[in-house]
Amino acid sequence: MISFAPLELDAVAFLEQRTGLDFSAADFEQPKWLCVTARRPDGALQGVLACEFKQWFNVHLTMAIDDIFCVSPKVLFAIFRTLFSRARRITALVPTDNERSLKQIHLLGFQYEGFMRLGFDGQRDALLFGMLANECRWLSRARRRILIAGGHHG
Repeated sequence: MISFAPLELDAVAFLEQRTGLDFSAADFEQPKWLCVTARRPDGALQGVLACEFKQWFNVHLTMAIDDIFCVSPKVLFAIFRTLFSRARRITALVPTDNERSLKQIHLLGFQYEGFMRLGFDGQRDALLFGMLANECRWLSRARRRILIAGGHHG
């Protein structure tokens, strides 16, 4: 089950536990947030994505995913299409010691952009990743499938 609603308390706790970040002051009802929650049929959380539009051109992505396959390519298309309809780039910071997050961010197609001392939470070093719309393979694959299937005329 995928939800694009503001985060519920258990989803906020899931995100905080897995990232080490404090979201207690975040108001996920605000339009500056795009939130996605993935749950198993029994309601257990599999993944949480919280995207904050920091500037008109830049959205910061924070994710905690226990099962990378909890989100389908169709859902990824919807997520990235929505993000790139409002921003020109997506930024993700990953702690240097978080191997799992590094693997996931690469699987999503983000490009390595640099190193930030104490850049993750003011206490941990971070690797900076970014993505532009023209680099997003989730958008281009979906477009190709639509064209191949004859779903686009024009």
